[in-house]
Amino acid sequence: MPTLLLFVFYLVTAMLLAGLLFYPVFEILHVFWDVRPERVFHRLFMIIAILGFWPLLKLSGLNNRYALGYSAHGSRFIQALIKGLGIGVLIMTVHAILLLLLGARVPKPDAILFTELLYNLFTGLMAGIVVALIEESFFRGALQSGMRRSSSFITTSVCVALFYAAVHFIKPYPLPAEIMIDWSSGWHMLISSFNSFINFSGIADSYIALFAAGMFLSLVRETSGNIALCIGIHAGWVWAIKMTKEVTNLDPAAPTAFLIGSYDNIIGWAATVVLSVAILLYWRLLVVKTANSTL
Repeated sequence: MPTLLLFVFYLVTAMLLAGLLFYPVFEILHVFWDVRPERVFHRLFMIIAILGFWPLLKLSGLNNRYALGYSAHGSRFIQALIKGLGIGVLIMTVHAILLLLLGARVPKPDAILFTELLYNLFTGLMAGIVVALIEESFFRGALQSGMRRSSSFITTSVCVALFYAAVHFIKPYPLPAEIMIDWSSGWHMLISSFNSFINFSGIADSYIALFAAGMFLSLVRETSGNIALCIGIHAGWVWAIKMTKEVTNLDPAAPTAFLIGSYDNIIGWAATVVLSVAILLYWRLLVVKTANSTL
């Protein structure tokens, strides 16, 4: 089975198992906590997916550090990660400044407490690193390595980026008030997880921005030979986006508000332009560097 189909089948299977196990798990948790059904379903899906990741790697022959993109050792890995963190923050900071200049987002009118800002800086960094480790290990690590065994870089990067962008919109919606929690509830939430794709025009701007992000990360993975730089860039993006949302608000009445998508009120058409420029600059600098090194 082609690598991409295997990975898609793996995630679909994890979602089906989450739908099957949702009701008994929810009933147990509900005894102790007031939990939201859609969050239980999502967490259950994530746990199942994580538990099945290593068997998936063994099945596809990707169960080694090199295939996962962790070929860099020790200090080299950390240095590349930190460098990537700076690049990611820089790209999203440029994007945030552009949104402010265009009036699509505006500074928050309320005073921001210094201690609260420090807390958000720390939690944003931690969240960014965790998200980047998981997503880069899966997409630019295992999936890209597996596909590159039989496909060209262009085919691989496009497929991985399309899949990467799509996964961000697969999430369960809250159950309607009239639906009782029972054995069918998990299936309701599983089906609702794909509601965003029913009206694709409503998510097209954010989807294309995420596709551009995926293409950039695939290019970095291909040229660097590992995912350390990818993890840093991805974490930097998440960190900068979180901080932008902490200090600015969306202005939906602004004429330029269409430049921001509904996914997180940050990325959209403007982000697509910024990321496209980043891809061109990275490629240009890489070509120049390679050309100079051969002289």
